[in-house]
Amino acid sequence: MLPDGCADLVFDLESARGSGRALADLVGPMSVAQVFELSGTIDMLGVRLRPGAIARFGRIPADQLLDAAAPISSLPFSFGVNVAELADVADPSAQIRLLIDACRMRIATLEQPDPVVRQALARWARAERAQFPAISVLTRDLGLSERAFERRFVAQVGLTPMRYRRLARLRTVLRLHAGGLRDWAAIAASTGFSDQSHLVRDCRAFTGLTPTEWAATQAEHAGFLQDGLVTTF
Repeated sequence: MLPDGCADLVFDLESARGSGRALADLVGPMSVAQVFELSGTIDMLGVRLRPGAIARFGRIPADQLLDAAAPISSLPFSFGVNVAELADVADPSAQIRLLIDACRMRIATLEQPDPVVRQALARWARAERAQFPAISVLTRDLGLSERAFERRFVAQVGLTPMRYRRLARLRTVLRLHAGGLRDWAAIAASTGFSDQSHLVRDCRAFTGLTPTEWAATQAEHAGFLQDGLVTTF
């Protein structure tokens, strides 16, 4: 799985059926790609939380769950979903409706997003324009010091502004490639990398692979779960 700044509510329905325990976790944002090996019968259901949502939804600083997970039962609120009962619902559509209803009830109780963090995420999400303003430019426009901005951003998103900006830029590169562009040097130039070597270094840092190696995995039977066409920003 590639990092994308999102968090996830993950419900292990198969294990809940076998043990009767409420096997559900709030999984924080990832800083690097991770490989998960699954075996046996798998039945899992998840809810994606966009970048910046985990702190408000889970009432926990986002950086505390960076590359980590916490049982939903340990969070300082009741989500209102019994995982064992959810696992007993035979219709997947009905399961999804139950989760949607629970999420809507939770969202209705939340405070409004931090406007500063929300604006930063929006400006780094405009992949169609491939523009990623520097942190110094962003904080100038927002009227904050870089340090004050970083504290607020890390608490809400989990990643530092610098790392998130690099990640957003790399995911735009992968989307452009998945959309049909094949010249890595041209893609690097259009997305603000200093050169192709700079792109290769960032790709290795987040995925463990060069861009060419990443593209090869996507052409195989089992590649990264999120390909370049998927965006959650």
